[in-house]
Amino acid sequence: MKKLADVLIIRAAHNMSWVQRLVSRLLTMLWWLLWVYLWLPALAFVSLLIWGEQLLPITVQIDQLPGHLVVLGRYALLVCLFGGGLVLWSRINYWRFSGEEQRGEIDNVTLEDMAADLGLSPQLLRMGQAGKVVVVHHNPEGGIHHLDILLPLPASTAALPEPVVAMPASLPLSVRQPGKT
Repeated sequence: MKKLADVLIIRAAHNMSWVQRLVSRLLTMLWWLLWVYLWLPALAFVSLLIWGEQLLPITVQIDQLPGHLVVLGRYALLVCLFGGGLVLWSRINYWRFSGEEQRGEIDNVTLEDMAADLGLSPQLLRMGQAGKVVVVHHNPEGGIHHLDILLPLPASTAALPEPVVAMPASLPLSVRQPGKT
């Protein structure tokens, strides 16, 4: 029988072999070094502006400073335009949707609809609802195979009507099982 940690998509480091951990850490270090390498020209330019000398292996010539400043000004303008656009877009949506409820109520799901969606008979689902302790057995695709009612509800609570709960329209009616239509 497989352990739960063996079938998870995302694995924690303690579940990885030493080779997997080593490769993961080496790749992480490689990508960080590449990221720092991409910033070297900007860092060399900043060091030239602040200290007046080259402190990094990347060189920036003094006669190139006006050109660099023009390019940095264009980048700053683009950053401000994009940032301003995002702020404006968020404010427009805030003004557009503030003060009104966008979600309406939908009808409750019937027992028959829920049973059909889960691929169960309504009687089996009703028996599952009448149990205080129920074990749900799943098939390999993740669907419900069968239910075991280990402890039924007391007779006084089993006969109570279901409470009416309205669900917002933004919630899905149900979650589809893999392999089911």
